[in-house]
Amino acid sequence: MNKVFYIILISLFSLTVFSCSSNEDSKTASTDNSSSSSDNSSDDSLDNSSSTTDTTAPTVTSVSTTADNQSSVSITDNITVTFSEAMDSTYVTTNTSDTYCSGTLRVSSDNFSTCVKMSSSPASSNSNKTFTLDPYDNLTFSTIYKTRVTTGVKDTAGNTLSSQYETSSGFTTFSDTTAPTISSISPTDNSYDVSFSTAIAVTFSETMSTSTITTNTDNTTCSGSFQLSSNNFATCIQMSAAPSASNSDKTFSSTPADNLSRGTNYKLQITTSAKDTSSNSLADNYTTTNGFTTYGTGTIKGTVRYDNNTTADNVSLSFAKSGTIVDNITNEDNGTYILDNLSLGTYTLTAAKINYIDATQSATLATDNQTVTANLTLLANTCSAGTVSGTITDAVSGNAVSGVSLSVRGGLNVTSGSTTGTTATTATNGTYTLSSMNAGGYTVEASKTGYITSYLNVNVCGNKSNQNTNISETLDSESLRIVVHWAADSGVVVLDSHITGPDNSSGRFHIYWNASTALSRHQDPDNFFYHTNAYQCNSCTAAQTSDNVSLDRDDMDGAPGTETITITKIHNGIYRYSVHDYSNRNTNPSRKLADSGTTVTAYYNNTEIPPFSLPNSAGNLWVVFTFNGETRVFTAQDNMTYHADYDTIQ
Repeated sequence: MNKVFYIILISLFSLTVFSCSSNEDSKTASTDNSSSSSDNSSDDSLDNSSSTTDTTAPTVTSVSTTADNQSSVSITDNITVTFSEAMDSTYVTTNTSDTYCSGTLRVSSDNFSTCVKMSSSPASSNSNKTFTLDPYDNLTFSTIYKTRVTTGVKDTAGNTLSSQYETSSGFTTFSDTTAPTISSISPTDNSYDVSFSTAIAVTFSETMSTSTITTNTDNTTCSGSFQLSSNNFATCIQMSAAPSASNSDKTFSSTPADNLSRGTNYKLQITTSAKDTSSNSLADNYTTTNGFTTYGTGTIKGTVRYDNNTTADNVSLSFAKSGTIVDNITNEDNGTYILDNLSLGTYTLTAAKINYIDATQSATLATDNQTVTANLTLLANTCSAGTVSGTITDAVSGNAVSGVSLSVRGGLNVTSGSTTGTTATTATNGTYTLSSMNAGGYTVEASKTGYITSYLNVNVCGNKSNQNTNISETLDSESLRIVVHWAADSGVVVLDSHITGPDNSSGRFHIYWNASTALSRHQDPDNFFYHTNAYQCNSCTAAQTSDNVSLDRDDMDGAPGTETITITKIHNGIYRYSVHDYSNRNTNPSRKLADSGTTVTAYYNNTEIPPFSLPNSAGNLWVVFTFNGETRVFTAQDNMTYHADYDTIQ
């Protein structure tokens, strides 16, 4: 029993000692483990800090245009979106092929039913935080645009926007107050050999309202904003359909219902009814200056003379069109030449002969079957340089005109292209001097604000004085002015202007120096009034008085001389203009007029009509041209006859 007790006590003691030892060791071990745990914890903490995963969603920090004022943004501005952090550019996309709302960056003016087409993918900057959108076309004026960023965008860690972003008020483009203009037309102005079936096109400077670009498709009246005419818009070409739009509604084209006429000049007019999308109209009607001419052929003929007015034979003549020689011929023994079947257009004629300076002249075939007379003058190669001087006067009053700017081009009848550099300005008394001009033929251009630009041909062989010309004030669009001028050395003394035309009672009027006496009216001989169908207009209104044909300037004192006739308003019918050699009216035969170098200049629609050349034939009455009041077409008559009785000229 005692043994058992002791054994138990010994066992308990051993357990107690063991337990105490174990606790102490445990305590020590715990301390070590704590230290070790602390060390491990520290290591784990460092490891976790260097590999923390970014789970923060990016945000949009700003959306703006390049304008400071977001309520008056330019239609050409770009749109920028800036994020709170660097983005993965592969997820920042936009629509570049159409107006569907695709991509993660979108701009819309209709609450995202459609979206603005962009020219390219968003351009990144600012370490891939900022992205710029460049619209494919200009934005629309006075329009509110909103920007949307979808949750498809991601930052570099793959985090998307927590929710779709959309601007609340957007930005507004400024109001458009700029009138549209015409950028280009087809066929181009002053073009020739145009196909009879050509389409007519016009391109505007901006997007237009398609409903305002209209034309006549039912008849030949000049209706709609898109008009084509061959008779100065008295009538217009019927089109096959309304103009079709392209080029973002900037270009409009239409095709005539029938083929155009051969060898005919057509002009295009766009009226102020044409409006852009902001309802801005053209500032004024647009009308092509020269128009285009369909394919046709014509004839150029004339006479080559020496500067002493005798005819020159065995002269080589070349005909160049657009810088390319199309034919070469030699003139006849009597100095004449003729070349037919030439396509329409402007030609440069060059006459060449040994020991003479080449003579160049411009001639234009404008209508089918037209014959143009172009006379050339050869100057001896011994001619020296000289000074050209003269006086410029008003075509109606005869008063000197100061401040007229003069420039010079090589060749006769050359009205465009580079100049020689020689210039002058008329003095108070209208005189001018062009110094140090080489021997040869020249065209002098005279221009001044308020006047129609005029041209003077001059052949320089030493000094040339008394090279006088006239300049006409601008005219109303329905007015026609005709000026005849003969120089001091012309060899003629007194020439007279004659014009006949339709009156108001199915007859014809005749305006010239003796009209009132010849017609037993004994009224003002200088005017025919349409309102009264007579040479007086008593108690007429200003409008009635202004509708007249007038002999503005009658020159009776010999060479140099100028006479001027003005028709203030064209009426339907045929007008015929002639020049009569009064001094040689009873001489038959006479070449005084044919050899005089007399010039006739017509001004219509504020443009100088190409010059009319004297026929190379004897006579004392030069029938210069007819003018169709309905079609507004000039036709050179190239006709020289004899007529002694000035009262019966028709």
